[in-house]
Amino acid sequence: MPPVADTGKSSTIQFLFRFRDLVAKTLDEHDQIIKEHGSCWWGWWKRPSESNRLQVWQQLADGANVAGASGIPVGLFDSGTEFVHIAWVTEVVLPSEETPGMNQPVEIPGDQKKLVPSYYRERSFSRAWMRIIKIERNIKFWKNYSFAEVPQLPNYDPASLTRLKGKIILDANELRGMDTTIWVIRPKQAGDLNERILLTIPAIHEAVSYEVVRCDSNAILHITDLHFAVASNRQQHVWRLPTEIDTQRRTMVDAIMAAIGTRKIGLVLITGDFSFIGEKSEFDEALAALRLLLGILNLSTDHVVVIPGNHDIRWTTDAKYDDKASVTQAPEEARKNYATFYESLFRHPPNPYLAMGRRYLFPSGVAVEICALNSSSLETGKNFLAGVGRINEAAFEEVANTIGWKEQGIGSKALRVLMVHHHLALTENLEAATGYPKGFGLALDAVRIQRLAARSGVQLALHGHKHRAFLWRSYVFELPEDTNPNYFLGELAIIGGGSSGSTDTYGNSNYFNLLNISPTALELTIYRSRNGGIFQPMQNWQAPFSISKSGQLLLNLWEQPTALDRRTS
Repeated sequence: MPPVADTGKSSTIQFLFRFRDLVAKTLDEHDQIIKEHGSCWWGWWKRPSESNRLQVWQQLADGANVAGASGIPVGLFDSGTEFVHIAWVTEVVLPSEETPGMNQPVEIPGDQKKLVPSYYRERSFSRAWMRIIKIERNIKFWKNYSFAEVPQLPNYDPASLTRLKGKIILDANELRGMDTTIWVIRPKQAGDLNERILLTIPAIHEAVSYEVVRCDSNAILHITDLHFAVASNRQQHVWRLPTEIDTQRRTMVDAIMAAIGTRKIGLVLITGDFSFIGEKSEFDEALAALRLLLGILNLSTDHVVVIPGNHDIRWTTDAKYDDKASVTQAPEEARKNYATFYESLFRHPPNPYLAMGRRYLFPSGVAVEICALNSSSLETGKNFLAGVGRINEAAFEEVANTIGWKEQGIGSKALRVLMVHHHLALTENLEAATGYPKGFGLALDAVRIQRLAARSGVQLALHGHKHRAFLWRSYVFELPEDTNPNYFLGELAIIGGGSSGSTDTYGNSNYFNLLNISPTALELTIYRSRNGGIFQPMQNWQAPFSISKSGQLLLNLWEQPTALDRRTS
């Protein structure tokens, strides 16, 4: 353990800021700037539920003005190492006023960007800034400071938090359990409460949940086939990796956010293939990217739904092609790295089927219910069935029952969404015959799943896998031998996402989708990047809503507005 610095009264801190190393060694990077230029800018990355904390920032700015060139001391709590450090702040850039529906990062003066570490110099996600002239490592903090004010935790009853005021801060676990990044503190005093109070960050604690999550925007970001790759496979990912320092290239997150701008996003959906060969180091890159994306978008993990792709499952058999060879369930070991990635992101174990289920309510008043299924459950051979998927029907039943589809029936006015990785319809006019051993990317049970979804009132399916942008609509019927008076099961709209991160794409193009849930229609904008360039809108579509005679929400035919520059809100 590093030695603990012994700071005097002049170093007493009033404000404590939380941080954690995500894509770089935070303190080392800032220290290097201070060594070269005498000071650095430290950006504030607030949590999704946190306000702009303008009052605290104004107090800090006033204190810095009084302190002058010597600076005002603040604490820096590293939630990863559990050490607390001290920094001297001489200047503050205040957060902006909060505007509904907009992301509101603030910038430092352009001529001072050299004072920001390169790993986030061009990333517009900081909500405020403080200029630091010195950082002292690992001070004596635990059991020496108390809360000067009741922590601002919006998801807790204020009355139940009042006993935290004047309570001694005993260890890092007490702070980690609070959904905030700034505390107002003071040195402990005689009579302060010396009791451990552990809170938990309010969040959904299971992969499949009936709980309704409210979204702050009607916009949904859909990305797929990110294909983070390292070492000998590095060329499989088109963008700069999150952990690479290269100011001349953008990361995938940088490129997507440049296209989205300040538009507020309410929900992120990712339909698999985070990795290229399922290596832990690839998932580490994906994890860093998703944490950065959610931080920029100011979203919690309650507002993201993920499923694995075939590249995320580490196949373990080396069998050669044999049309009589059995294809069995992927073993537990094949799923291990993805499961670890999932738990690191969500802080709860994955579902046994690697499925997710969520219910969301959007500002437009439309409810969206998501059944997200792992379609990569098969163990495959080295040279056969490498891209074929199959969906475990038990997984569908479990998710559908838990989120209330069986109980509510198909008369629901919610938009029901099925998320899978593999295709439910062919995406090419003509598939190459050489693609037969790989199954053309189609799920083996694609039509069965379409029927299963339609019976449950699903109106929309999202997928990835083939790296091509795709739009489709199916009229779903029972098999003739299974027909009954309700032989017509329903209509299913399908959106396929082109790869957001792979170099193996048609026309060197990458894509992401932006959906908007308006009160009257589902709106879709497909964004495309060519040769690693900027993402630009490629096409706009909309599918109007209507209500059936039975009271079910219907998603009607895709229509293409005449104005291609139409924006989602």
